[in-house]
Amino acid sequence: MKKYVLCAIALAVQSTAIQAHSGHTHQHISNEQVNWQAHNAYKKGQRVLFEGALYRANWWTQGDLPSQNKSGAWQLLQFVNDNTAVTPPWLGTQIYTKGDTVAYKGELFQARWWSQNDKPGASQVWEKMPHDKQNDPISLQSLISSQIELTEQQADSPAGEGLSNAFDGDPRTKYVTLKPQGWIQISLPQAKQISQYQFTSANDAPGRDPHNWTLLGSNDNENWITLDNRNSELFTKRFEQKTFQIQTDQAFKHYRFELIHKGTDNWGYDLLQIAEIDLFGETQLPIAHISSDTDTVFIDTPITFKDASLNTPNSFEWQFEQGTPITSLAQNPQVVFKTPGIKEVKLATYNWHGKSETTSHTVKVVDPQNPWQGFSYPEIKFAHEDTESEGYKRIHRLFPDLEKTINDVTLQVNQFLYKHYGESPEFDSVTFSLKWMDTLAYRAGSGRNMEIAFSTKYITESLANASDEEVVYELLGVFWHELVHGYQHFPTGAMQDGGEVHAIIEGIADLVRIRAGFHATRKPTPARNWLGGYTNTGFFLSWIQDNYDSDFTYKINQMVLTSQREGWEWTLREALKRILNQDIDALWQKYQATLGAAPEAPPVPENQLSLVTLGGEASTTQPPVDPIYAVENAFDGDRFTKYLTIHPHTEISFSGYGAGQLKGYRLTAGDNQPSRDPSSWTLSASPDGTQWQVVDTQSNQVFNRRLETREFDLSLDTAYRYFKFSFTNSGPQDNGQDVFQIADIDLLIDKASATLPDELENFALAGGIISAEHAGFSQWGEGFESAFDGNLSNKYVALTDSGWLQFIAPDQYVLRAYSITSGNDAPERDPATWQLHGSNDGIHWHTLDTRSENSFEGRNQTKLFRIDNQTPYSHYRFDLTHTATDANGNNLLQLAEIELFRAL
Repeated sequence: MKKYVLCAIALAVQSTAIQAHSGHTHQHISNEQVNWQAHNAYKKGQRVLFEGALYRANWWTQGDLPSQNKSGAWQLLQFVNDNTAVTPPWLGTQIYTKGDTVAYKGELFQARWWSQNDKPGASQVWEKMPHDKQNDPISLQSLISSQIELTEQQADSPAGEGLSNAFDGDPRTKYVTLKPQGWIQISLPQAKQISQYQFTSANDAPGRDPHNWTLLGSNDNENWITLDNRNSELFTKRFEQKTFQIQTDQAFKHYRFELIHKGTDNWGYDLLQIAEIDLFGETQLPIAHISSDTDTVFIDTPITFKDASLNTPNSFEWQFEQGTPITSLAQNPQVVFKTPGIKEVKLATYNWHGKSETTSHTVKVVDPQNPWQGFSYPEIKFAHEDTESEGYKRIHRLFPDLEKTINDVTLQVNQFLYKHYGESPEFDSVTFSLKWMDTLAYRAGSGRNMEIAFSTKYITESLANASDEEVVYELLGVFWHELVHGYQHFPTGAMQDGGEVHAIIEGIADLVRIRAGFHATRKPTPARNWLGGYTNTGFFLSWIQDNYDSDFTYKINQMVLTSQREGWEWTLREALKRILNQDIDALWQKYQATLGAAPEAPPVPENQLSLVTLGGEASTTQPPVDPIYAVENAFDGDRFTKYLTIHPHTEISFSGYGAGQLKGYRLTAGDNQPSRDPSSWTLSASPDGTQWQVVDTQSNQVFNRRLETREFDLSLDTAYRYFKFSFTNSGPQDNGQDVFQIADIDLLIDKASATLPDELENFALAGGIISAEHAGFSQWGEGFESAFDGNLSNKYVALTDSGWLQFIAPDQYVLRAYSITSGNDAPERDPATWQLHGSNDGIHWHTLDTRSENSFEGRNQTKLFRIDNQTPYSHYRFDLTHTATDANGNNLLQLAEIELFRAL
């Protein structure tokens, strides 16, 4: 049976929620003011509202559009919602009298006498008002625009990590070159003087960060002048932005950074990378910016756009795509959009120094009667790596129009997550690829570009005997799950299995998949808690929707966004409290009852002890189907983990660190498939691991509920340390496959007769001499010293598949046990095989323990190994071999800690 990872996440994108209808505050307008109507006649002094502005009639008028004011009858009084104390703009249609002041193209003018249609600066009517420009504000403006030209020395970037990523304004993308150093050049449309620049570190691998660099300037691309030198610069965290000042009075057209990386990365590669580079120059010109209280609005609902420009502009030119009005000269205009869709808003501003560059902003306009009109489909791209396998050929035969399929699912996913298109995020593209890989599928990408990959190996091998209908159903389910990842809200926090972030990201993806009806190939089983993600969390959330709130899918996704806006740490417990006013523990217990989970076993009687909790070592004659189902799970006291093997018969042995007279034992069935339960078995016991005696035999046993614990009483007078179960399952499954599983085994001994294991002390913490065959990555705190420092949060990592670690104690100790703790990531780097040797002179070594095919089921997992040793030694050496080549194709050996124990 092959293992396929269900889903991987590389990155999440948030959307913007809509502002409610009542979210705007309007300036008070008297009852005399009415909306202008073409067929109405208006008397002198009557006020009307038209396209976000208030007008007063100078005399009787009818049919004269106030904004055009061909007859001169209308006088602009003010823009609605614009209370800012700026000089009003000049309007050719308005009448001005002596002393009136207007703003025009960044300058202020005062009327000498009565005027209409006389343009300031071109008529003697208007007198330019004086202004001292020396005291005007100065701001920094980015010199990076679509008009720059980028060049580089190496031009060897991996796909999707090219040079343009360093200048796209998105730190989630990055530039990578496959060399430890290289230059990057920015050529501007015309020479500009810079005063500072910024670097932003990328998302991973601190060794790839720029460490030393030189900034050069040139106007002919041949003769270069050094502007800045930096050495030993460090980025202390990922996505860190650092700013560097420049002292120069010269303007240059070309700027070049000569960069050198910090060092070899965690995988042994010499790469250089950076997320963002920006250049800034000083300017007194206005820098246009637009703000608004929302980026989404309903049709016929006023929205106010606000000028957020720098350098104190006094004149404003707005354009509103299909808006009413279409243009405005107000500083903070109010607009109404009457048709749905994504509308572009543009703003150019003026001050005494000139005109800004035009900036743009988009707003989503929603029709409540047709909430998905205006939805923007991303461009579908294909980048298949496998085009030869049977899986590839089958997918293309079953999905002749993949683009349409992806678009159909994309829209439906959004309709589950949101009320209208205005709430959903936008993507420019979705790149879909078919790959020959063990991972079933993953969603990746950055910014507005999404990537989805699917395994042709899975189709070829695991679904080889599935019908076409089953393959279509499975692939559609994957599309649903992965596209939800593209459009759902992501909480902040670490993405790790068993954590809150992982649970809700995968849980919502499966929730939508379940609600869409693509869940028939999987079903929920009892579990410890709701943090498993995927089916575990997804079916729980779906059960809540069925029983508590029919709008729950929308609300739980929105609550993720709410947690970010309000600044509270995301937990599903807090979310359900806010949405349902329900306690998650009570909900979980009710849900578990619907899955047939049995209650937990009663506590161990006071006159007995659990031999298992005293510690010991487990083994089996049949390997688990996957390391996550290792035999150690049967002795961890956790009924939600299990040992699983594809064999109907298996032998499970337990060697206790303690011993005692056996008074009974407990067996706990697994979470699913009753046919896998133990049905018949014999239990043998031994005091020394050599002489065995059958102490119990059972047949035709039945576990009536999932996770049920059954106890079998015994009364033995001999103290035993070693136990062996020979199990047979309850029969083949519905598909004919014979599988055995068991969730937990416990051995109960008489407390009075118990022999307890030695108490242990880690003598390595007293200090000693540490050495290694391979030093490891000391520059990142991952050298060999980390293996014996008592700190589980760091680790030893070496670029090798095998090697030794040695500890020399100041005195001789009798080693009775040792432990090894796995690293925080990359299980393939864990030690799998090792030998432990002892010596008193460093020359003559004695083998104390040998382990092979060992596995660590979790990250930072500590495993204790007791040994039968009575000889004191001062030198201890571990010869270690890693598990396998890691996901990046590297042979790395790592562990977090080794502890050496003597008996107290």
